Amino acid sequence: MAHWYLLALTALVVLGLQRFLYKVSAEMHCNSAVTTFAFMATVALLSWGVYLPRAAVVTRLAPLLTISLINSLGFLTSTLATIEALKNLSAGSVYPLTRLSTVLSVLFSLAYFGDRLSLRQGCGVLLALAVIVLLARSRGGSGTVAPGHARRGFLLALLAIAGGAASTVSSKFAALQVDSFGFMAVSYSMSTLLVLGVKSRMFPRQAGQRTRPALLIGLVMGVTNFFGYYAFLRALAGGPLAIIAPLVGMYFIMAVLLSFLVYRERITRQQLLAILLTLLSILLMKS
Repeated sequence: MAHWYLLALTALVVLGLQRFLYKVSAEMHCNSAVTTFAFMATVALLSWGVYLPRAAVVTRLAPLLTISLINSLGFLTSTLATIEALKNLSAGSVYPLTRLSTVLSVLFSLAYFGDRLSLRQGCGVLLALAVIVLLARSRGGSGTVAPGHARRGFLLALLAIAGGAASTVSSKFAALQVDSFGFMAVSYSMSTLLVLGVKSRMFPRQAGQRTRPALLIGLVMGVTNFFGYYAFLRALAGGPLAIIAPLVGMYFIMAVLLSFLVYRERITRQQLLAILLTLLSILLMKS
């Protein structure tokens, strides 16, 4: 079994847990800006702590800053849009829909990086994309959502798709061209500053929003993302984006299952079928 495949599976599990914490934040009516700030600041601090002792060996500053800025803008857009979309739609609708960004990433990888897949791996990738489309078309138990909320949630999910694709593709460039911890440190520091800049305009404080739980959830999200995202970068450094992106992109399955177990969100037949197909897809993409 290839090393990059094991790293991708690790990223799938850990990032799935982190994405479930988005749902926890929404259910507890936490301030989204506080949650996101604590999350990104935690990753930035952990990354700087690892990177600074070895920073002297890094000389490619311009690529590091450029790639980090693109990644930061994409990831911040995806994160904030996902959290807000969860306040309008169920996790079973939001997570799969936002992962349609994987389709864009795979197309870019095949065209730009020229990834070559075996027949089995190609089938696994197609099956993974089919799973994402299947779940995106599922109502995810959101039939009782008011039309206005459903429309706002859908538009936010589309914004998350665009940001997610930019973040994924820039991560591949980072894995190949710059130091992983340096990239994480700079990118998440930029994201943290951007959150401070947009929080009052995008997320004005509302009655009932909780700050202390938001801070705690953000810290836990930061720790899980630090390990999960590093595993993702190391996988990208040794494996094809066209396989790793859809493989890791199925982490929402874990988030949906946890949302069902904890919050009793209804799982439709389409979602259940997609979960079974996900397991088959993971086996097919095994190198």
